[in-house]
Amino acid sequence: MITATRNVASVFDPNTIKPSYATTETKGAAPTGATPPVGTAEPSTKLSGLSKTSAMGQDEFLKMLVAQLKNQDPLNPMDGKDMAAQLAQFSTVEQLITMNKSMEAQAASAGATAEAIKGLETAQNERADELAQLIEGQMAMGTVGKIGVTLGNTTFVDKAGNGTVVVDSGTQKGAGRISMVDDKGRTISSANVGDVKGGQMAFELGDYSWTPPLTPGKYTYKFEVATDGGQWQAAKTYTAGRITGMRYESGNPILIIGDSLSVPMSQLTQVRA
Repeated sequence: MITATRNVASVFDPNTIKPSYATTETKGAAPTGATPPVGTAEPSTKLSGLSKTSAMGQDEFLKMLVAQLKNQDPLNPMDGKDMAAQLAQFSTVEQLITMNKSMEAQAASAGATAEAIKGLETAQNERADELAQLIEGQMAMGTVGKIGVTLGNTTFVDKAGNGTVVVDSGTQKGAGRISMVDDKGRTISSANVGDVKGGQMAFELGDYSWTPPLTPGKYTYKFEVATDGGQWQAAKTYTAGRITGMRYESGNPILIIGDSLSVPMSQLTQVRA
């Protein structure tokens, strides 16, 4: 009995039993059976959903999160706190994207509003210019037949010997004298006008005696005041004459003074009845 027992033991000696994979084992090669996983498995395909942009969008962030969950280490899965933190980051990114879109829409709306305001201002300015031209034209029409005054030293004598000069002697007072001169400054006719009280005054040429008498036409004149010492001092002169007509140039009214002098409406300093 003892001998039989020993024989059975020798048949099932564990030292003589080899693993099943030993039959396929080759020298220097690793076993071909299943091996435990080492580290995180690499994805079999590349992630093609990520766009190469300077700013990560909502879709790109979500794809990265899903890819991370799929390829995490099964022996060391993501901690719940980390998961919650990444979801919070996703929510923040989504809110920022929404906010950015809202700001872009507001900026576009503000730009459209600014363009509309600019167009309205342009239209209003054009209408204002047209209205100003219309008013100026109506005013110009109302001056025809009256005496127009502007800077200069020209006067007009009609067939009846009538005409007007407007002067400003400032503080100078005393006897006055009007002299009609030619293009060389030589006096061709003159008249004394009595006392000058200073400031701006108008004189009707037909009220004075001229030596020699004036003939109808356009004249250049000068006006002088005799001071206390007897010296003649020149006074400031204006061009004055009856407005006989009006025309338009580039939309602006031009007045005709006398029979030949053209003066823009804007250059009149005053209109006298």
